[in-house]
Amino acid sequence: MSAVVTYLFKMQGAVQAQWMKNAMVTYTLYKCLYWLVDFSLLFSPDNIIYHNNVQLSWWKNGAFILFNHPTPLCSGIFIGLIFLISLYILFGSKFHRLAFFILWLLVSNINNNVFCTMTGGDVLFQHLLFFCMFLSNGKQKQDPVITDLDTAIHNSGVIALHMQVCLVYFLNGLAKLSDMDWLNGNALSDSLAIHEFSLPMFYESKGTFTAILNYLVIWYQLLFPVLVYIKKIKKWYLLLGVIQQLFIIFILGLPSFGLIMIVAYAIFYSPSKKT
Repeated sequence: MSAVVTYLFKMQGAVQAQWMKNAMVTYTLYKCLYWLVDFSLLFSPDNIIYHNNVQLSWWKNGAFILFNHPTPLCSGIFIGLIFLISLYILFGSKFHRLAFFILWLLVSNINNNVFCTMTGGDVLFQHLLFFCMFLSNGKQKQDPVITDLDTAIHNSGVIALHMQVCLVYFLNGLAKLSDMDWLNGNALSDSLAIHEFSLPMFYESKGTFTAILNYLVIWYQLLFPVLVYIKKIKKWYLLLGVIQQLFIIFILGLPSFGLIMIVAYAIFYSPSKKT
């Protein structure tokens, strides 16, 4: 019990948390650019989204404002606010938790509005934004009680972020064990054969090498919640993960998913002696 209390009231992963927040906000700015580039497709009067107003409880309706009022002007305002708040978090020094809460609520509105275009990466992005709201700005508080409360909230956020990423990997690896394409080593080569996502040079890549990569992905995901905490190999294990995500970005054509997974690594490692 004393160990738990000590952990909760001693700041954990302060450097990693700061890198995580900066990486998340940078990714949010990237999403703003993505939404603007595809503005006509997603938010114009002729967009591809089917809308049918939903009536929920008052506190749930706050996440469906844009869905119930899908106008280009309203969408533009939401994207503009997300951009400005992201810049404030990067360069401001106060009210980071409130800023992250507003950012999470605005992004939730965008995601609920374009729900049929979302990927697993978009869902993870939204969850990580929520947990970033608990992270401290690292400023020393004058009142010891406030300091302890701030530290406990911060540590809860760090734990939640760790659990979120570990669960994503472990449950994905577990799901692959029930998929015959992954078990027989063909899943990766089959994915590379999809012309809409892959590159022409990889269309006919079925063979021993892709089969080895296929099983490497499974074991990487299953063992992530354990191996990422072994300090001697953590850096190289995360580097292997980055290479894997770059493969997803440039070869499988899923940039948003690959980028948010790389961003999530920041909570585990930063260029600091204290990892």
